[in-house]
Amino acid sequence: MGNMDSTENTQGTGKTDKPTGRRKQTEKFILDYIGRLIPGSDSNVRIYQSLFAGMDDAAFHTFMRQLEHGEIHLALVAPNLSKEKVTIANNLAIADELGHNFFERIWIDHGNDTPPYLSPVRYLVCDLTLCRQAQLLVKKISIPEDNRSVDDLTGQPSGKSEASKISFPENQVLAAFHLDRTLHELITLRGGDTQGFNAMNESFARTGGASQKAIEPFRGGVKSTQALRIMLLSMHLDAEGL
Repeated sequence: MGNMDSTENTQGTGKTDKPTGRRKQTEKFILDYIGRLIPGSDSNVRIYQSLFAGMDDAAFHTFMRQLEHGEIHLALVAPNLSKEKVTIANNLAIADELGHNFFERIWIDHGNDTPPYLSPVRYLVCDLTLCRQAQLLVKKISIPEDNRSVDDLTGQPSGKSEASKISFPENQVLAAFHLDRTLHELITLRGGDTQGFNAMNESFARTGGASQKAIEPFRGGVKSTQALRIMLLSMHLDAEGL
């Protein structure tokens, strides 16, 4: 698309009432494929039609050059809960039609004495946004100094400092790595289940280790869940599910 820039201007104002020549072909190309990315929806097509209508040939030429050099990218609006959706199958079909391959063999270099090699398997290669979570920052870390004191409201060990915590994004990371046992320990045994927490500590004291399966019969409920249920009931709200 980058080479399909406009070469025609009208005399005087430098603005065209209707796109002509290569600009017309380029606009049609963009609008056709923008519309096909979300079958059944024309909202993105209308957005780009309005965008192109406000550009003279010079602005359109600059726009195409920026696309060519990767300075800007064509954006797509995909509303949540819409019946029309972006699908992988449709994207792959369009990529095949355009001659684009999402999957490539990559060079792997472990940085040691092993020589670099080309992977026998093709992997998905694409640009994705990355947002570093604040929970990775050292200043956000909060760990109690000991387990000798427990918060009455949550049942979590608080020690002489603030109680340790695990956020929902951190939960998602653990789940993505299939660390289900670790996640279970953090949100139950160390997350307010005082009976299970005491049983785990007793196992540590007696044997030097603990097994979640072994202490399962000694577990109770998570205190914070019980506290939330009481709060909801006190406001005359149904807390049957808690």
